[in-house]
Amino acid sequence: MYKLLVLAAFLATIFTVNLAYAQHHGGSAAPPVSFGGKDVTISAVLDPADFNPAKDSTAKLNVRFFDSKTNTNIERVTYRVQIFAGETLVASQMFYDADGELTVKVQPKSECAEKEIWRCTQYEGNKDPVVPSALESSAISTPIMRGPVFDKPGQYTVKVAIIGATNPKTQTAEDIEFETKINIASEQQFSLATATGKTPVTVRAFQDKITSFEFSESTKTITFSMPFHWEHAQHTTLVRNDIEIPKSFTPFQNINSFKGTINGVPIFASGLSLDTYGSKGHNTLHFAVSGEELKMIAKKVTDKHTMIVQITPDNISLKSTDIKFSNGYKATVSYDPRYGASKDVSFSIAFFDSSGALAKDIRYALSVKDSKGTEFYVNTGSGSILGIPLPSGADSRLITIPSKGEYTLQMYLIGHGMVDFDPYVPASVKFSISDTASPVKSEEPKSDVKSDKDTKKDTKKDVKKDKKKDTKKKDTKKKPKTAKPTTTK
Repeated sequence: MYKLLVLAAFLATIFTVNLAYAQHHGGSAAPPVSFGGKDVTISAVLDPADFNPAKDSTAKLNVRFFDSKTNTNIERVTYRVQIFAGETLVASQMFYDADGELTVKVQPKSECAEKEIWRCTQYEGNKDPVVPSALESSAISTPIMRGPVFDKPGQYTVKVAIIGATNPKTQTAEDIEFETKINIASEQQFSLATATGKTPVTVRAFQDKITSFEFSESTKTITFSMPFHWEHAQHTTLVRNDIEIPKSFTPFQNINSFKGTINGVPIFASGLSLDTYGSKGHNTLHFAVSGEELKMIAKKVTDKHTMIVQITPDNISLKSTDIKFSNGYKATVSYDPRYGASKDVSFSIAFFDSSGALAKDIRYALSVKDSKGTEFYVNTGSGSILGIPLPSGADSRLITIPSKGEYTLQMYLIGHGMVDFDPYVPASVKFSISDTASPVKSEEPKSDVKSDKDTKKDTKKDVKKDKKKDTKKKDTKKKPKTAKPTTTK
């Protein structure tokens, strides 16, 4: 307990930024509502975020109920969790968790002979002594959900109703209901054809599957298509695909930035980023377009049922710098210096140990300050232990930069594996955002949906336990509903 208090106090002195609620690839946080004088919300995140039911046998669904303004958990919570695949209910169960952070182990199993699919889902765990219809979630008891849940690629809806909170016998006058989305990616195999042969690539599609995939050797352009109903663009928060390209593919060697179009309309530079450190065998080209940008593009497209994407190497050079830490570690930070209407800037960070090898299983935290010293971005991780974990030793993310200018990136090495550095090891670097790149000129996106689950502000203020923290982004468009707590007799 003392160590956790020290950790929280330390981070409070490092990162002072207010919290915001956020959208993640592996889950999201819902807009807040009013409860007991607080603006509360839930986040639902799948761990791992890139869960693949074809390869992984188990995932963890983490549901957190918290005060969106203070980032503190609401304790002693009774949840009703329903999961839908499309419009089909696949799971429904009540849970109780004393610390406000529900964890359910999910074991996908597709076989189901029932007409109503949810009847095939089974649950295991300890029944809560106070709320007998609920399964208990605690540090020593993790309930299990086994059935046709997250068993296929696609979008799932997680509906969470808060039945009671602050006391096992306290119930809300009306259920407080939240709804979030979780996307499960599908993997497809394609090839890049050149005069010397075909190079296999893997595409991870987080929406509908890719229907065509081609490569032009003369222009080095990748073109792919996928079904997309543009009339629904205003309801789409993110379109994302990851393309794994072998490092041996000659046309893309010594290429570190890309540009692209959707149905002929140029997209923001931040929508394309290249991860060169995550794997020894391949680079990952990330394609991620936010809902705000999709709404702008929808006004210009003629094919209303298809998304056609073209990606070409760009001649813009990324800025790169090395940061040295006092314990002998080093980090190489690369970023796209262009500032465009999206305001999102791509960063890649790779950590190396004192021997020069990629520092796998490192954990770190980071923040960004403007030239006046005002801190506007923070990320301290979202897992059960402090820090952003990097199994590969490399990280890539989008950070929203408010305007052109000079900034400071502050990083702290938190630990290696499960072992914390004592004390944490700081380092910082200054960077500049100045070049203009605004391919879509008709409107400027409001950026109320961000493209990366891990790029949002997060701090560790609840120290009762080693809490799992998700990131949040304030929704200023909707006024909170009101739900008053009442106590059953």
